[in-house]
Amino acid sequence: MNTGRVKIWKSVEGWGFIESEDGEDYFFNISSIRSGQRVRENSKVKFDTEETQKGPQAVNVSLT
Repeated sequence: MNTGRVKIWKSVEGWGFIESEDGEDYFFNISSIRSGQRVRENSKVKFDTEETQKGPQAVNVSLT
């Protein structure tokens, strides 16, 4: 499991980017956030990654 912070969160559109502690940015969308969790920009999160056609994406995103 990776950790990082929400770099960008577009709540109206339902997508954003997480900057991991290793400096990589990962795309995520609202369906990747665990049920009952609410993220904001600068929220500290933990997440798994999944390879997609567009590159690595954050999944199972939850607050730390």
